[in-house]
Amino acid sequence: MAVIKLKIRESKQGFQVDLTAEQLNIEAEGFLPALPAELESSFNNWQLAYRQIDAVRSYIAPSPGMRITPKTVTKYSSTDCVKSVKESLNQWLNSGDSRWLPVRDKLIAIAQQIHHTNEDVRVIIDAKDVNLRRLPWQEWNLFEEHYPQVEIALNAGKSTSRKISDILPISAKIRVLVTVGRSDGINTKDDLQVIKDLENHGAEVVCLMQPNRQELCNALWDEQGYHIFIFTGHSGSRADGCIGWIELNDHDSLNIEEFKEALKQAINRGLQLAIFNSCDGLGLANQLAELYLPRCIVMREPVPDRVAVEFLKYFFTEFTRNQSLSQALNKARKRLEHFNLDYPGAIWLPTICVASNLKSLTWESLNPGKVINQEKPDNPDNSHRNNFHKNNLNNLQSDKKQKPNIKPLILTGLIALVIGGIAILMGNLFSKEQQPQPIAGTTFSSVKVPSGTFRYGGSTTTEEFRQLIEPEISKIHPNFKLTFQGAYGSREGINILLNDKLVSGKQDFSLSSRHLTEAETKSKQDNFELRNIAVAIDGIAIAVNHKLKIKGLTIPHLKEIYTGKITNWQQVGGPDLPIIPYSRNPKNGGTPEFFVKEILGNEQLGKNVQIFNETTDNLKKVEENLGGIYYASASQVVPQCDIRALPIGQTSNDFASLYKEPVIPADKCKEEKKRNNSNQINLEELKNNYPRYLTRKIYVIYKHTDLTSKEPDLRKEPEAEKAGLAYANLLKTDEGKELIKKAGFIPI
Repeated sequence: MAVIKLKIRESKQGFQVDLTAEQLNIEAEGFLPALPAELESSFNNWQLAYRQIDAVRSYIAPSPGMRITPKTVTKYSSTDCVKSVKESLNQWLNSGDSRWLPVRDKLIAIAQQIHHTNEDVRVIIDAKDVNLRRLPWQEWNLFEEHYPQVEIALNAGKSTSRKISDILPISAKIRVLVTVGRSDGINTKDDLQVIKDLENHGAEVVCLMQPNRQELCNALWDEQGYHIFIFTGHSGSRADGCIGWIELNDHDSLNIEEFKEALKQAINRGLQLAIFNSCDGLGLANQLAELYLPRCIVMREPVPDRVAVEFLKYFFTEFTRNQSLSQALNKARKRLEHFNLDYPGAIWLPTICVASNLKSLTWESLNPGKVINQEKPDNPDNSHRNNFHKNNLNNLQSDKKQKPNIKPLILTGLIALVIGGIAILMGNLFSKEQQPQPIAGTTFSSVKVPSGTFRYGGSTTTEEFRQLIEPEISKIHPNFKLTFQGAYGSREGINILLNDKLVSGKQDFSLSSRHLTEAETKSKQDNFELRNIAVAIDGIAIAVNHKLKIKGLTIPHLKEIYTGKITNWQQVGGPDLPIIPYSRNPKNGGTPEFFVKEILGNEQLGKNVQIFNETTDNLKKVEENLGGIYYASASQVVPQCDIRALPIGQTSNDFASLYKEPVIPADKCKEEKKRNNSNQINLEELKNNYPRYLTRKIYVIYKHTDLTSKEPDLRKEPEAEKAGLAYANLLKTDEGKELIKKAGFIPI
């Protein structure tokens, strides 16, 4: 195989491009001018027009990144946008700039050199910039003319000295694990039928129907391993293309980081390909690359239901005919052409991400019987391997809510429980975000708690539900005494835990409005490490003065306000009035840190942003200044009278309001508050329609002790760890969930 790689890195006024074709001993260097404004504008216009089509309303629909069955199909004028993108792309890549010509000419020379060799060719775009990764590179006329049968791939990221790609699962058949996630409003039965047909080509299909986190992890840890993993259902990616998530069921939404240990096991046991036949998967692909997954196929934009089903059918038709992965994807993608009238640009959606140093993958090469020199697993005895979660796919046409026949699963379920228990005792957790042990009942009294006084603190966001929950806990568990040390922010709370001694430290557990970072998770002192448990979901409200006349804000506008590009409310449909943005220091709190990461894409706050340490101070400034704006937990904003939470959306056509009807008007708000009646958060709107970039999980952070320590005192689970787990368990009871909802959060 000839692998042609274009490594594109940002430099002053443009991009440095390195071309390599190692098998042909060819190298070239060049320089591309910066993305032209016309190309960025035309692509953004296409993206906006495409997403406004009825069947592609990923940000108008109940959840971002979802496939939707169309009620009606709008024949949209975005065909003009598609044409404009292609023209702008070719003007840029056909630039006569002398610094770019060496690369362009070398690509043509390589194509002519291999034209008569009948050699498989792979072209890989290696770019970190998400704007470059989103471009439809296959529309460059040089590729269309000289590489017509080649699918332009994105680089899968890291390479490794371990030859994971050469390891295949030891199995008599090609094993396929398909996970059907939350799929309300879309047709996954057709997807499943296409996948079930792989059994006619020698595959074993294992199916998980809306599994919970543990069920998915257990399946991925299966000793037999899998050749292919397929996810179908709802998914999405962050705007910067770095983080993606999948919706497992109505309650569990998780990104790759949250089940990466299980994925690593599947990859180590020979997983060759992951297919996410779901929406907006560039973030998923980016995270999977960090785990050394050899190959994955994702949709780069929200995908209509019909397109998703047809693509899967076309792809597997070609792949099972022993076409290479690249060729099969190329043909399947081009066969989506008939959708371009209804969904202009649909042919751009399927995207392959692959490591550059891999051999070509075919269906036949996945056949274990034809693989030579495989690495043997630690335990070659196949007779005791797990085969849990295999559903009867002959009943695919039945309602997905129908109860499965559990009798065949009893024995394998017990085996899974035993293996899972051993793994937990050995410390081999399925993810960094550990789930608390199953709760015996649904009330506070059913949770076992340690006796003593325990100190905690951290996130300012958790003040609302903490104040509701703590008194209720003390009524049921008077010996479980909680002392709140202060709302000094998520980061400070985590730092205090990290710097505490194992016994009698300053703080026993903490609350956080963000996930632990990799560095924080790995930090180990005195034989403990930090872990987190998600207990609630919070929405970040955008607060303005209640007298400000403005319909709402889009996520892009919000970013430009806080980076200093938009400075007057008139620029976003408001009055001619200077904008005064307020913020806490991102170095001190989980909320500002999350905001800068998710909304600003880690860009710095603009110089016009005024910094105050406390949320109350920032909200007070918004009350006093008509042009003020601030972001805080919805629970801190919605009940207020002198400020209001703006409707927010990805576009101006999909604003979502956080207020539950009937809304108390501003002129009656203070009077109603005296009667203990204030505006409430619309949790259904927050869960289903509010922009995902403004929602985040709330965590209990606790110290996990190394139970394998040689020191006897450190092999005992300390009371601090018990307290953190008990607090999380209390919040996960029905009683705790009701209090969390009452405080304006979504319980987990």
